[in-house]
Amino acid sequence: MTPSTGATGTADPMVPVVEGRRLRRLGYRLLASTALALAVAGVVLPGLPATPFLLLAAWAASRGSPELAARIENHPRFGPILHDWRTRRAVPVRAKILACASMAASLAMLAASGAPTAVIGGVAAILVCVGSWLVTRPSR
Repeated sequence: MTPSTGATGTADPMVPVVEGRRLRRLGYRLLASTALALAVAGVVLPGLPATPFLLLAAWAASRGSPELAARIENHPRFGPILHDWRTRRAVPVRAKILACASMAASLAMLAASGAPTAVIGGVAAILVCVGSWLVTRPSR
C-alpha cells in the first residue's frame, strides 16, 4: 500500500488535497516565523518598523500555526499592539514616524539616483497615499 492508495489499493483522491494543505500550512509557518524575526529586529533596530511585520506574522500564524498565533497574541510586548490594531485599527506613533521617515528617505534616494521624473512622481504619489492612510489611523 503506497501513501496515495487506500486500504483497498485504489488511488485515494484526497491525498493531493491533504498534501496541498500541509504545504500551505508550512508556507504560512515559514512566513510567520520570518515576519516575527523581522518584527523582533524592528524592536532593536531604529530604522526597521516592527508593527507591519508583527501584523503579518500574526496573520500568517493564525493560518499556519495556532500555537504560534497564541504566543504572539499573549506576548507582553507584541500582544497590546495586536490588540490595538484588531479592536481600533490603531498604530503606534513611533511606527507611524518611522514608516513615514523611511518612505521619505526612499523617495529621496530614488530622486538622487537619477530615476526618470515619471517614476519619481508615480512612486511619490503611492507613498503619499500610503502615508496619508497611515497617519489617519488612530494612535495608541
